[in-house]
This record gives sequence, structure tokens and C-alpha cells, in this order.
Amino acid sequence: MLKEKLNILLATMQLDIGGAETHIVELAKELKRRGHNVIVASNGGAYVKELEADNIRHYKVPLQNKNPINVIKGVMELKRIIKDENIDIVHSHARIPSFILGKLHKIMGFPFVTTAHWVFTTKYGLKYITNWGEKTVAVSEDIKQYLMDNYKVPESNIRVTINGIDTDKFSADTECEDIKAELGINDTDTVITYISRMDESRSLAAKQLIEGVEELNSKIENLKVIIVGGGDDFENVKAMKDRVNARLGRDVIVLTGARTDINKLIAPCKLFIGVSRSALEAMAAKKPVIIAGNEGYIGLFDEDKLQVGIDTNFCCRGCRMSSRDLIVGDVLKFFKMTPDEQKGLGVYGRELIKREYSVERMADDTLTVYDWALGKNKEILVSGYYGFHNSGDDALLAAIIENIKRYKESPNLVILSASPQDTFKNYGVKSINRFNVISILSHMKKAEMLISGGGTLIQNRTSTKSLWYYLLVIACAIKHNMRVMLYANGIGPLSGDKNIEMTKKILNKVDLITLRDESSFEVLKKIGVTKPQILVTADPALTLGVPDKERGRQILNEAGVPEDRRLLGVSVRKWGFSSPDFEDIIARACDYAVDKYGYYPVFIPMQLSKDRGISLNIMSKMKNKATILDADYSVSDMLSIVGSIDLCIGMRLHMLIYSVISGIPLIGLVYDPKISSFMRYTHQTQHVMVDTIKRRDLITMIDNCHNNYEEMSRDIKKRYNELRKMADTNGKLAVELYENGSVTI
Repeated sequence: MLKEKLNILLATMQLDIGGAETHIVELAKELKRRGHNVIVASNGGAYVKELEADNIRHYKVPLQNKNPINVIKGVMELKRIIKDENIDIVHSHARIPSFILGKLHKIMGFPFVTTAHWVFTTKYGLKYITNWGEKTVAVSEDIKQYLMDNYKVPESNIRVTINGIDTDKFSADTECEDIKAELGINDTDTVITYISRMDESRSLAAKQLIEGVEELNSKIENLKVIIVGGGDDFENVKAMKDRVNARLGRDVIVLTGARTDINKLIAPCKLFIGVSRSALEAMAAKKPVIIAGNEGYIGLFDEDKLQVGIDTNFCCRGCRMSSRDLIVGDVLKFFKMTPDEQKGLGVYGRELIKREYSVERMADDTLTVYDWALGKNKEILVSGYYGFHNSGDDALLAAIIENIKRYKESPNLVILSASPQDTFKNYGVKSINRFNVISILSHMKKAEMLISGGGTLIQNRTSTKSLWYYLLVIACAIKHNMRVMLYANGIGPLSGDKNIEMTKKILNKVDLITLRDESSFEVLKKIGVTKPQILVTADPALTLGVPDKERGRQILNEAGVPEDRRLLGVSVRKWGFSSPDFEDIIARACDYAVDKYGYYPVFIPMQLSKDRGISLNIMSKMKNKATILDADYSVSDMLSIVGSIDLCIGMRLHMLIYSVISGIPLIGLVYDPKISSFMRYTHQTQHVMVDTIKRRDLITMIDNCHNNYEEMSRDIKKRYNELRKMADTNGKLAVELYENGSVTI
């Protein structure tokens, strides 16, 4: 847990009116209420008085622009504040202070967190001077994705929060007689309030509203439009306002400039227009809201618009663009509603804010990120055959990540991969080159745990070098006092006295071994691995979930696979010990399935670079037409493809696993003990050795599968449900070992 009291520095450019600024003020006040010592640094602004009223110290630091003199002053002032105030954690909320504090972080070593309130341009080299800290808070899911896509911030480093609203301050009971008197609002007036910064990048909807006021005034009695905010476009907005008021002959539009008493300015209105935090504050005050801004237009907010609101942080990013006609149309639509309908919109908004957008939740999320940055979320290295574009091993990695996430929020995973950039792109987790010894050792110095697996890593049938590699990674982790878990491994075959002795010596020093089958347990017992806790579970890929068959069918259609045929999925690989006529036998069996039962063969390479050639060879030997899926597919797409076939002949283990997940009858082509082990623990009897395969045996198995299809499918689904629960145990035990240092089996 966090220490009882933290000295926290919040830094931003300035504290004038705006959603990010209000977020910072409310966060500072809530952290203060929880007993932390909060200090704020900025160039000052309207909200400084509110902070000081809550006894929160504010330092005026020139962080508002990139002027070199101000940057130098900022560096010196922030360095002094951090030292003098004995700051425990620094939290930056804007690009310029983040850049400065990022440099100081490298020198001074303080825990450093940032919040992303908006999306920034990455042009003109700005991407490379942007610093997102050790951990990041994002105020919406789309900003989180933006950070991952544009700055390669790992998902585990990002916590999505909300713009927390003080529902006592913003309520329907807010007293506002002084505001009404100041702005000339009568009890008979119909008030529409718009609040936003009047910067050119924020003032579009304000101008569009002003453009529509003449039409609205002709249809709404006693209309009064209050526009709140200041900024670099204020004079242009004011000029528009003056022209419209002059044409109407009275002050329909009132422009207030920058204000901090936002709750009072919202209180008199019948309808609110704006985006982001201002819109949420209006909802908290039980005001119906039209969400419109520079980024786009959501419109009159109700339950149907909730998801798009959440996805864009109520900023409309990616939505249709706002326009004068859209705003006018929704305003008139609102005023045509019955009083009960209007009231219902306000009640729904207030309930939503109280349920999902509290200041308390915002502070909880922020403190969680502080906890991460203070070292409570140390790295977990994951070693395996990753980054080689092998669907089976990619499936294992996807499953391991999801299994661990099920038991630990945002685990700090670092994957050892042959293609680190691809691994990050596909899974959103940190990744380093599996052959970069310096990088691996550097991470081991600060990591808490190593996960080795899944897959059959501890074997030397395919390569003694690979065995040594995985054992060496484990040995280095042990030397660095890391906790070590073999995660749902397959073990063996192992040969050679030296290899066996080295395996025994190293594995007896690990903390925990989970295995995907009983055969692997027998191998460990035989070579003398007895000291770690050992448990037989199941392959992690069995937890991947239900395939999207509609997506699978789409991919098959694009590949030219006919829609009106039953499909035979075939997965083969090149293997030096296969029967000499292996390709002919598979070709003849496929033709038999076509001629006898009307199947259409689809060859599915699980590792395209290695499986494509033999698949094409077999297709060339067939008399009937077949299709090969000649592309690299993601794990989810591959699962969807296999979920769309009707019968599987598989040599690759994870083709068989995908088949079991979907309850599809399967025939195993055994080239390695892991295939026969899988078939046994899934209770499947239809498998044949590739070195002794006979055409008659394979045809008999096709007959059995076709003639007993429904019964086989039911049995597979039943066994799958059992195995999925066993496989889920792996993630639970991994997190228990990480957090507690030991496990109880």
C-alpha cells in the first residue's frame, strides 16, 4: 500500500478556465482531503485562488510556453521545489512541464507520472520531445489508444480514469440569484448556457451557436444565451455576438469571459451546450446537454449516446463534425419535448455522473498509478518462442497475457521476442529483443519474476541450442533473485546426459512449474526434478474464448472458399521423419473427403514461412480443388477461421487446440509427443503417427468423424469446459507467486 502521506507535485502550464485545469484542481482537493500534501506548479490563472482557499500551495512557474528563457527558469524552479518540498511523486498534466520534468526525472530519479488530457500533434518533431513519464493516466479509452499507437506506450503503463465531478458543488440545488442579477436573467427567460475556452481550437461550437441564435430567438420565447470562457479567439466571438445582438435589438447573447464560478453559471440554464468536463458538470447539475465542439458532434445526450460519449471522453473525437444546423436542430428538438421528457434527460445525466464520474474514483485511479510508479508493479519477464509469426506460440502469448490480466490489473509484462515491434503492436505490451543479452540482463536487475512458457520449450528434439537458450534465461533470472515459473510447459523429449543433468539442476531451483499434460510430469519425475511445486493444468490457449465465426467466414470468403460446402481444415508442417509418401497420403485422404462426403479442403498454415511449401505440395497432388490461406493472421482471426470449418486434420498443436475450443471433431497427425499427449488429455482417439501413417487409417478416421459427428462434438465441448478451468489456474498461480513470493497448491 501507499505510505500514509505523500508529498505530491502537480504541474501544468497554467490554471485558466478549461477541462484539464478543473480536473487538476478537483484532483488536488480530493488528494488533500485524503491526507496527502499537495503542491501545484503552473504559470498561474483563475483557479489559483480556489486552490489556496483549500490550503493547497501554488508555485508560479513559467511553464506556459516553449520560450527558452522560460524553459530554463522552469527547470531551475521545479528542481528547487522538488528538493525543498521533499516531493515523493511528480505528476505532470501538460506537454511543456512533462518535457521539463522528464529531463529532471533522469537527473533526480523521482517517480514520474503524467496525465494525457488530449491528443497532440506529433508533427515537426514534437513526438520526440513529448514525455509520458514512467506511468500514464489517460482520461479516455481513445486517448489510451492514441498513446499506444503514436508513442508506443505499453498498455500496462496506462490507467484510464474519468473527469471526476464534485456532485455537491454541481447540483440542481446550487444558488444562483447573484449570477442572474449580474447577467440580467429574468425568471421568465429561457436560458441556454455554453461553456468552453474561447481559443481558436475550442470556439467552433460557440460560433455556430451564435450563428443560429436569430433562428432560435424566433422560435423560443425569451431566449437568453450565456457563453462562458476566454481565450485567443475571444474578440472574434465577441464581435459575432455584438452583430447578432444589434440585429435583434436586445442582448440575447451574454458573453462573460473567463470565470471560475461555473456551477453558478450552469444553474440558471434550461439546456447546456459544450463538451468534456463542462458537459459532465452540467449533467451533475441535472441539466440536459447537447455535446458539441471542435472535435465533432454527439448531439442531445441520452442513454443511446452513452457509449460514444465514454469512448471519446465526451469530446466527440471521430464523430461527425459539428455545424450550425445540427446545433439548432437539436435545440429545437429539445424544446419540443414535454416537460417530463426534458426532466428525464436531466435526471439520467445526474445519475450517470454520480455512478460513474465521481471525484473519488478519479483519485482512486490516480493513486493506483502512483502505486505503480513507486515500485509496486515491478516487471514480469515472459520468455518463449515469440515473435516468429507462429500462430500457435502467438496464441500462447495472447492467452498468458489475458490469463494474468484476469487476476492482476495492468500487469507490467515485458516480452522477450524475436520481433519486439510486432509483439508490441499485436499485444500492447513492452517487448525486448530475445537475443539482446544486455537488454535482458538490464531488465532482470529490476524485474520481480520470470515466466517461461508456454509451449514445449524444455526439449532438444528440434534443437539443443533452443534448450540451452531457455535454460540460460531461467538460470540468469535465478541468479538475479527473480521468482521463476514454468507456465503450462510441455517437457521433452530430452536426450543426452549433459542436457538432462543441466535441465535437472536448473529446474530444481525454480519456484513453480505448471504443466500442460501428464506426459510432461512423467518426464520431470524421470529426470529427477522434484524440488519445485509442480501441478498439471492445461494449455493456456484453451482460455482464448469463443471465436467470431462471422469474421472467420468473411476471411474464408475473401480467400475464395465456397460458402455452400462443408469445410475440411488441414494443417501440416514439414517434418524430417514423416513417412516418405506422407504428402501423397494426405492428398488422397483430402480427395476422399471431397468425393465421399462433399468437403472442401482448406489448408491453414499456422506458421506461414514453414507450412506454406508442404501445403502447396499436397494441393498439387490432389485431383480436387482446394484453397490455401496464404497470409499471416492474428490469433483472433486464426481462431475465427478454424471455428468456421467442420472437420480438422491437424499436425500443428494449436490447430487442434483451436478445433477443440470450437467443438469441432479432429484428427491428429502425431509428429511429436505433445500431439499424442494433447489428444489423450482431450479424450480424442482419432490420431496417427506421421512416420507410419497409412492411407486406409486416415480414411477410416475421416469416416468415424463424419458418421459420429454430433456425438464427438458434444464430447469435445464437455472436455473443453473442464480443461479451460484447469488452464485458467496458470494465471491465478502466476499472480499469486508474483505478489506473495510463494504459492499454495
